[in-house]
Amino acid sequence: MTIEPFFISHLTSMHDWNDDRIFQRACVGLARNGHRVELIAMEDDKVPFDSSLSKGVDVKLVPSARGKKRRWYTSKAVVETAIASEAKIFVFHDPDLLPHMKRLRKKRPDATIVYDIHENYAGRFKDWGLPSFLGSIFRRYELQVINKIHGITVVSESMKQLFQSSSTPCEITRNSTDLSRLQDLQFDESRSDKKLIITSGSHSHARHALQTVQALAHLDEKILEGVEMLFAGRYNGSIETEMKDQAQRDARSSFLNLQGMLPWEENFKRIEKGYLGCVFYEDNANNRVGIPNRLFEYMFCGLPVVVSDFPELRKVVESAKCGLIVDSTDPKSIAKAFEFLLLNQDEAKQMGLRGKKAMESEFGYHIDLARLESFLQKIQVTASK
Repeated sequence: MTIEPFFISHLTSMHDWNDDRIFQRACVGLARNGHRVELIAMEDDKVPFDSSLSKGVDVKLVPSARGKKRRWYTSKAVVETAIASEAKIFVFHDPDLLPHMKRLRKKRPDATIVYDIHENYAGRFKDWGLPSFLGSIFRRYELQVINKIHGITVVSESMKQLFQSSSTPCEITRNSTDLSRLQDLQFDESRSDKKLIITSGSHSHARHALQTVQALAHLDEKILEGVEMLFAGRYNGSIETEMKDQAQRDARSSFLNLQGMLPWEENFKRIEKGYLGCVFYEDNANNRVGIPNRLFEYMFCGLPVVVSDFPELRKVVESAKCGLIVDSTDPKSIAKAFEFLLLNQDEAKQMGLRGKKAMESEFGYHIDLARLESFLQKIQVTASK
């Protein structure tokens, strides 16, 4: 099917202008495919806008209010900017924008409106220390808004099921890796002299960082010969100190390496030198329906993966035959998977190769971008009738 070029505006009042899902994948991907793309986001001193990195996207920034005021005033400013836009399709990305959709619909009755749902927000109220019934109230309100717009996009089949009571069209666009962003990236062909067990991203109790370190104590030092456990990224709260203390208590400090953040492309070079990649999360309503970016990043780099036993992670790993599934609350379960992959290097390599091949064929963002384009064209045609 031929996709006719369209003018699309992405709206966010919570995310940085160069957010990976919104800007780097959706906006840049659509612009690369010949569409006119606009991004309306908030100003952020921590992430100053650089026009040289706009990649064909027209980025418009609105002033950001502080604290609780941001949720209303910044969201309102984003929508007011959208009303003045000539775009025919609006995709909004934040629950903060839900209350403003009535005004957008009223002022732009000619426009097609889509809600890109990144997370199971209703399921997170308990995680935020709020009563669960508030999550139920929010979901009912969310569905009321969804039923009056033209489409929604979600990150997985499990998340799609959460909105099956709505007749509003829904499409899945996964949190995958845009391979086109990496086509010119020059990897160092030399491999690390260590077998790197890598966890990349944010590290916290919720991501079972402590259990991952504790797994080292359940591995014989002969198996750990030449092994290094590398955490790369940011550390929440006191977790960095706790991880170091745990390794010291277990006499495993020499195997632990904690590193900080690197630019996105540079981090791929770091991951590519790994032996295996870890994707561990606590069991909650959001994690059961999500697929984290780093799973696909490890797969692209040819690493076998060890993942928590959640439905969407299991689907990918079993489909691609690229890793092992564990109970990540149990350090012994994690250690058992590590031991298998460390002792069976040929099988580990084949898992990594299968994962990489799967990224190039069925799991790369090029698949999701094509889905998104087709979906937007379809609902735009339907909305104009």
